[in-house]
Amino acid sequence: MEIQVSGRYLAVPVWTNRECWDRYELTVKGLNSSLFYTFKLPAESGDKDAPDYYTYLPMLDCEGNPVTGRLDLDCDAPYPVKDRLFFTDTPAFEHEPDALHYHAPYGSLNDPNGLVYYDGLWHMYHQHNPFDNVWGNMSWGHSVSKDLIHFSFAGDVLFPDNEGVMFSGCGLVNERGAFSLPENALLFFYTLASEEPAPGEAEPHRFFTQRLAYSLDNGYTLIKYPEWKLDTYESENRDPKIFWHNETSAYIMSLFLTKNRFAIFRSEDLKNWTKTCEVDYPPMWECPDLLRLSDEKWAFMSADGFYFIGSFDGFSFKPETEMKKLYANDMPYAAQSYSNTDGRIISVAWLRTGNHGENWHGMMSVPRELSLGCDPEGYYIRQSFVPELSGFIKENKDSFIIEDEYIRETLDKDGHMLLTEQLF
Repeated sequence: MEIQVSGRYLAVPVWTNRECWDRYELTVKGLNSSLFYTFKLPAESGDKDAPDYYTYLPMLDCEGNPVTGRLDLDCDAPYPVKDRLFFTDTPAFEHEPDALHYHAPYGSLNDPNGLVYYDGLWHMYHQHNPFDNVWGNMSWGHSVSKDLIHFSFAGDVLFPDNEGVMFSGCGLVNERGAFSLPENALLFFYTLASEEPAPGEAEPHRFFTQRLAYSLDNGYTLIKYPEWKLDTYESENRDPKIFWHNETSAYIMSLFLTKNRFAIFRSEDLKNWTKTCEVDYPPMWECPDLLRLSDEKWAFMSADGFYFIGSFDGFSFKPETEMKKLYANDMPYAAQSYSNTDGRIISVAWLRTGNHGENWHGMMSVPRELSLGCDPEGYYIRQSFVPELSGFIKENKDSFIIEDEYIRETLDKDGHMLLTEQLF
């Protein structure tokens, strides 16, 4: 069907169905623009007439310009998606201002992405499925906070297209004017997960390339930059995390390769990258982060909270301790640290919560500040709840606690270990 664009967002009804994994397709294309969205919808609407929620697709082309004219919409779902579409300039991004542990108002949330502080706002992007409360349709959701305490959902900003879906990545301020973009632009490096037919195999082969998007409006609109990509280095390479290393005047990228292997790359211009180090650290997996804890001590950590303390010379990381772990259980995952924080290491993790019939799934930890700790057994990463949360911290004999109606997080007094418990 064709429909006339009459608003900044297209509102699409969603019926959730956690039990059914067969999916229908929804494709939205701009007839006179480069707009292209493609999603998997839940396979059934169940017995419900009204949708569980609406999701909102911004009517922007690949250069961030408003789309006018008509859209071509193709949907093979048997339930009435097309009949309930509407356009709006005011999407209903409901949020809970009193909840300390952020969740999106709808859909499934996982890894924090693109964490960057800029112009008085803490931007937290995250993996998001806008069309169901289970994993899929990997897009980037966006939330913002002025106080590092309460985050508000600001919509989805990076969507699947005809090349693939949007996996995890990082954000930074373009302070050196890379890519001929303004120095106040925000840059977002992410993994594009594509699929193509595999010769002689029934299932398609998924491959990963590193891509770039940027923002010229303080992070609210992300524009894909097709002129740059980092070609596949190994089959599963993903989750780029980038920072500037002042001593050697280069950008450093940590990248997951495959199995328990990671690599470190260098670049002077963010365009051309050279691998300088490769490590194999079982059982570490995914989402690497290389953290500067002091002038001489660094930490290399992975999604599951395993880490080493060691040294980094701008080229290679050398572990100097045994492997340690930040978490007492497996609920926290894929933590990422903020960029542009003037030396503070502020980390947020995805919490792998269960779902009990909510239209949303997955939450975020409260922000924690990381520093170098030392005890009789040696160096470790000391965790503490950020000082901004001081009014919400409860203290007992052995630990500090933050909780709301959803989650309780407990840190021992020396900041060795975080215990996370779901309360709902």
